[in-house]
Amino acid sequence: MKVNVAPDAIVMRFPPVQPEAVLKKATQEHRRTGRYAVSVFADEAGQGESAEAVEARLLQASELAGIDPARNPNYYVCRARVLLDMEFTFWKYDDEPDKSKELPEHYSVDLGQDPTLGDASRFVGVFGPSLRRPR
Repeated sequence: MKVNVAPDAIVMRFPPVQPEAVLKKATQEHRRTGRYAVSVFADEAGQGESAEAVEARLLQASELAGIDPARNPNYYVCRARVLLDMEFTFWKYDDEPDKSKELPEHYSVDLGQDPTLGDASRFVGVFGPSLRRPR
């Protein structure tokens, strides 16, 4: 189901970073769900919460989702507004039998119908430089 994400929400993603690999992941997701989508984590800051605190929460959520920090020391961020302005959409898979396993901070970003390498490049290009996960 398509969902609204606050434009100021911080969106976090992990490798792959090459557009070819992102498009391949989206194609694999299409086989599973019927959507060319890639996984992200997103949330907006609470009152008085810093962007760094939101990133820390999203990192914790990603670990709960099974992303091994030792194998994924880098992550990439942007604001949801940038993706929304490019007409990418956020989705939740509430119609799947295991929907209760999807964390509130986890979303899929739809790359569009029959996305191209250019679409994957646009998606990858909006995320900021790699940040090092605090150890």
